[in-house]
Amino acid sequence: MKNLLSIVMLCFAMQANTQSKEVYQSIKKITNKTQQLVSVKKGEKIDTAAFRKLFLPTAHFTVVGKEDGKQIYETMNLKDFVETLTDEYYSKGYFETSKGKIIEEYNGIAHVIQSFYGEDSDGVKDYGVGSYQLIYSNDRWWIANMIWTMSNNDGKDIPKKYFKN
Repeated sequence: MKNLLSIVMLCFAMQANTQSKEVYQSIKKITNKTQQLVSVKKGEKIDTAAFRKLFLPTAHFTVVGKEDGKQIYETMNLKDFVETLTDEYYSKGYFETSKGKIIEEYNGIAHVIQSFYGEDSDGVKDYGVGSYQLIYSNDRWWIANMIWTMSNNDGKDIPKKYFKN
């Protein structure tokens, strides 16, 4: 009986490892995984180790927006961005999901434009558009950079083409 239990446990572990490796083989799955990882219930913590594994160590994260009528941006490296994921903002709960994406791929590079919906613990709901740049290297996809911006009009100003899958 002990051997049977060991075999069953080994099969589950192998299946889980295969499933996690599948994430890196699909552009759609790896970009979806970023949203799964940042979506946490109140009191939970984001698995920052799993989040890091999706990105090149040299990845950059840029948020673009407006302040006082001027276009502004802020860029962080992977280390600094992961630190923001441990913020109290996320420990209070946050949810994000894709509303549509366009994937373009050629010869080991890919670009994804994705519309998304997010809701924080204060009930603030918003839409935005994100851009992922990816590369295929060492038998897997890596996210090289992310850029995103938020809607100025509850998603109504986002082009309809970004809501298609």
